[in-house]
Amino acid sequence: MQTLEKLGFGHSETDWGIFLRKESDGSITIVFVYVDDILIAAKTQATIDSVRKGLKQAYTMTDIGEVSSVLGISVQRTKDVYYLSQAMYIQTVLERFGLEDARSEPTPIATGTKLTKESIPLEGGKDGVSKFQAVVGCLLWIYLCTRVKIGYIVSALARFSACPTKDHWRIAMRVIRYLKGTLDFRLELRPVVEPNQPAIIGYSDADWAGEVEGRQSQSGYLFKLYGCAISWASLRQDCVALSSVESEYVALTEAGKEAVWLVRAMSDYGIPDKNPVLICGDNQGALALAQNPGYHRRTKHIELRYHYIRSLKSKGIIDLEYVDTHNQTADILTKPVPAPVLYKHRDAIGIRHLSDSSSP
Repeated sequence: MQTLEKLGFGHSETDWGIFLRKESDGSITIVFVYVDDILIAAKTQATIDSVRKGLKQAYTMTDIGEVSSVLGISVQRTKDVYYLSQAMYIQTVLERFGLEDARSEPTPIATGTKLTKESIPLEGGKDGVSKFQAVVGCLLWIYLCTRVKIGYIVSALARFSACPTKDHWRIAMRVIRYLKGTLDFRLELRPVVEPNQPAIIGYSDADWAGEVEGRQSQSGYLFKLYGCAISWASLRQDCVALSSVESEYVALTEAGKEAVWLVRAMSDYGIPDKNPVLICGDNQGALALAQNPGYHRRTKHIELRYHYIRSLKSKGIIDLEYVDTHNQTADILTKPVPAPVLYKHRDAIGIRHLSDSSSP
């Protein structure tokens, strides 16, 4: 950190592992640090070389040139497109858990599947629990980096990490077999700048009372920057919503919180947008509640923090828009969906087979 400060860098307020420096031409140079891995992004190669030289004077470093792999993620690019793949990492997961020769699955989880605590405990005692936790850890990394579509089930499995059952193990193995069948898929980042359109567009959805025991709802959101998926989450709601409208309203607030962080991050990186972040929801009632404080009878019991979405809307930080349920990309982050729905949203997110786009 001291070396980067001497080179003129300061911490990003939105991510403590990112360092920023404003150049004389107004551009921003960014250094990403994760343990002993460092990425440098700048407008010119000369700037990158200068930062690299400064770091080499302070540390013994191995320079591998333009990034091709980082933290288990393969990075390829053409002039206009970046491709992120975890095929090699997924292959190691298949081998680690003895599934390299297993049959693949068309979806991560069968529709209608509900996870509960009521089942036969997983065999193996503490070793069995540790093995299950290792599986969940691997799946979480894959989901967080490139595979949005396994988000719902991985989030659900993670809640049972302390006391997994045989059913949980079986479902986790199905997720891995699904990844086996999609080994050659990758996340495509192909930015498209459209005049007078917001740079950041998000999708927010919820599955009302989907959890069997506690009856909590599941929130899901996904954000795109210039058409590229950059942020997503599948989250169990803390409260028990009394209606589908309320669960969707709570989900909008979760999406709004992420939108605020993204706006700050984009400003840090030198790409501010004068337009509000657009968040798309498929529940007209929830959208009306977020934009009309007059619905007192329907909202007086809702915890104060969930009304944060109204503040964001009134300040012009976000805007809200209705999207048809069939085009609600965040749907796959809230519940199991049939294969045709999964494939449609997978393509909309930008997760495509190698043969579906021009390879670099």
